[in-house]
Amino acid sequence: MALLAAVLLAVGACGGGGGGKAKRVVAYPLDRKLRLNEVQVLASHNSYHLVPSISLPADLGATLEYSHAPLDEQLETQGVRGFELDVANAPGDVFPVVHTPVVDANTNCTPLEQCLETVKGWSRAHPGHVPVFILVEPKDGLLERALDPSLGEFDAAAVDELDAQVRRVLGKLLITPDDVRGRSKTLREAVTTRGWPSLRAMRGKVMVILNDGGGTRDLLLSGRRALEGRAMFVTAEKRAPSAAVIKVDDPDEREIRRLVREGFIVRTRSDADLVEARAQDTRRRDTALRSGAQIVSTDFMIPVPAVGGPYVVQIPDGTPGRCNPVNAPTRCRPRDVENPRHLSSSS
Repeated sequence: MALLAAVLLAVGACGGGGGGKAKRVVAYPLDRKLRLNEVQVLASHNSYHLVPSISLPADLGATLEYSHAPLDEQLETQGVRGFELDVANAPGDVFPVVHTPVVDANTNCTPLEQCLETVKGWSRAHPGHVPVFILVEPKDGLLERALDPSLGEFDAAAVDELDAQVRRVLGKLLITPDDVRGRSKTLREAVTTRGWPSLRAMRGKVMVILNDGGGTRDLLLSGRRALEGRAMFVTAEKRAPSAAVIKVDDPDEREIRRLVREGFIVRTRSDADLVEARAQDTRRRDTALRSGAQIVSTDFMIPVPAVGGPYVVQIPDGTPGRCNPVNAPTRCRPRDVENPRHLSSSS
């Protein structure tokens, strides 16, 4: 279906002669040239989050006064092409999506399987979309387990099941580390030398990234230093064999530009804890967008007047995506990344 969305046939009369011919119209003429790391998309932070329903201390509650629409609505009406989902490890290979058990547990989708199914359903109905990035962050610290004793740590078995569940649900829609690495020895070698696959190969798909820099990431990498056979990527250190996606949450423009030029995909945040929105401070937002980070995350894909007044984060001239301001080809235009006219299979 993705190929159907990428190449459309239009039948029209040809001038001069009395006959007509089928005219081949290419929806995305740069798809063979434009690569996955040469775009910039809008992402939501804690994409599942709803305002807590219990009273909290003022300083804590002030950072949690935000709610996000269901994931498919974010995709459909808010221009979102990236998500962040926090998951815990519950009995029975279930991964509830939750920020903090009991204290901040309201969510627009749970468990993880349901959230992924929602994205999959939207993706199948809109096969022309630019790839969707999903960060999955494991939550198994002492606080989480103290608040909900039924939750466990992410051991090797849980990590294997989490990875397997991502593959089972998304199936052929999934972009895997093997797809990107190809015949290179490591992911790092692939993205910094040969480069990322083209949008032609990746359009209409979903990429899932384990957002962890500690023990859970180590378990996913155990015996698979370049994520051989895994469904998920990781947020990696830049010199690691698994390095393809790097997290720079506080946007350091010089550092991000350097990473982007080296071939990495970078995730950054344009605001945090509602601070910038409350202050109407757009400096961090503007730096994040200018830096070339491919995934720019926010809590304000649309204005929330009660919290941040008119503060909003959108991809300039291209929400949900645009040509990357640092490394995209000069001929690239936002409609080459995603064109609403060619988004669905019925287009």
